[in-house]
This record gives sequence, structure tokens and C-alpha cells, in this order.
Amino acid sequence: MKKIIATAVAMAFAAPVMAADITITGDQEFSWQSNNGATTASLDGDVNVKAATETANGLSVSADINLNEVGGDDGSASLTIKGAFGSIDLGDTSSAVDAVDDATDWGYVLTSGSPNSDASVLWTLPSMVPGLTVYVSTSADGNDGAAQDGGDANPGAVAATADDGHTGYAVKYSNSGLTIGYGQNDYDFGNDSQVVSVSYSMGGLSAAMETHTATTAAGVETDTETVGVTYTMGDLTAAVETLEDGAQDLTTLGVHYGLGGGVTAFIETTEDDNDDTAETMAVGVTMKF
Repeated sequence: MKKIIATAVAMAFAAPVMAADITITGDQEFSWQSNNGATTASLDGDVNVKAATETANGLSVSADINLNEVGGDDGSASLTIKGAFGSIDLGDTSSAVDAVDDATDWGYVLTSGSPNSDASVLWTLPSMVPGLTVYVSTSADGNDGAAQDGGDANPGAVAATADDGHTGYAVKYSNSGLTIGYGQNDYDFGNDSQVVSVSYSMGGLSAAMETHTATTAAGVETDTETVGVTYTMGDLTAAVETLEDGAQDLTTLGVHYGLGGGVTAFIETTEDDNDDTAETMAVGVTMKF
């Protein structure tokens, strides 16, 4: 009798786990960086745990948990519900603009991309036109912080406040290797940011252009323009990204080499044409699993 009771209790706890499909992925990255002669070493990694299930009425639901290499919250944890209405991400999730930005950001360490807020809710609408996707996002006050809005080194980043909720929307159209995107985030404190991106891929060659415009409540605009090109031949990828924002004129070069088994070795360098002393190099290795 005791064994029967113990088995029943164990099954009661095991049943909820068995009802969901669980996958674990992640990566670990080490880089050695030289910035104008000063050297630093950096280790960055995360583990992603995702559980997926289906409700009785046919909704697909998944939970996404991200932990950094020391077991802390790595952000972007969310609960996702999918159905005929599209997909809704709830939690610390990407904003609508994140769906169309960073088109030129190919690097592991030194490329820039565009800074934009995270969101509390991201709604990806059901597709009504082939190739066209529409996104809408919103954030509760205090959900966004400096780490999201102004965390990028790019001076074009939108300044953040302690409670800077936002609403955002974006549209993206893809067809035959060409992708065009537009997105905008409007912040409660009067600022807004816009992103326009265009990218094209054919064979091993990919090219992208992106403009990020940050506008203050006083109407002052800061434009950041980036261009990126990558070429992949077998295990080798060579790439370049340029960034201009009035204060910086950056050129970043990189070579990535796939060693197999999810392991990639890389070297990236950045120079600023507006500052002859600004030179950064990063050498490292990353493993994805």
C-alpha cells in the first residue's frame, strides 16, 4: 500500500512536467579585448529553458526562461500564447521595433545595432498578406530601464527615465531575399525612436542598411546610420559594418570561422575616423548548444 501511495504522489508531480515539451539551449562566449592598448577579458553566456504545451481549446503556450552564466536573470523571459489571433509575448520581451532593427549587427562583440526598449506585451498579428508581418507592443511604467533604452554605447540611444512606458508598432515585408522594415516606439516621457531597415541576401552574400532616429521631447533629432555586409564561404564569414551618427564614424571588420559542433572562433576590430586614438580589437571563441 505504501508503495502504491508513493507512486501515485510521484505521478501527480510528474504529470505536469510530462505534459510539456522542454528544450534547453544556450551559449558561452569568451573574448580578449584590446582598447587603445588596455586589455580586458570577458565571459558571457546564457542558458535558455523553454517549455511548450497546448491547452484544451487548441492554444499553444510556451514559457521562456533565460539565465546568465552565474544563474541570474538574463532578461527576455516571457510567456507566449499563440492562436488564430497571432502570437502574444508577455513578460520581459522585445518591443515591436526590435523585430525590424539590428539588420546590420552581425558581430559577437564590437558591432552596434540600434538601441530600443524592451516591452511588457508584444503582439505579432496573424499574417494577412504573404510576406507581411505587423507587430504592436506596449510597456508598463517602470518595465523599461536604462539598460534597455540607453544601454547601447551609441549616442543616438533614447535617454531613459525611471518610469518610461511606451507603445510601439512595426511592419516588416520579406520576399525573395529582400526584407524591408519600419518601426516606431513612442515613450511616455515625450521621446520617440524610429527605425527603417532594408536587407538583401543572395547565396552567401548579405547586405543591410539601417537608420535609427531618436527624437527628444523638445524635437531634437539624432540620426544613426549603419551599413553592414557579410560574405560566407563554407565555414568562413568575412564582414564589415559602418556607423555614422555625427559624433562617431566607426568601421568594424570581422572574420568568423566555424570549427564545427557549434563552436566559432572570431576576430573583430573597430576604428573611429573621428578619433585617431580609438582602436578596439576583440578575439574570442563561442559555443552554442
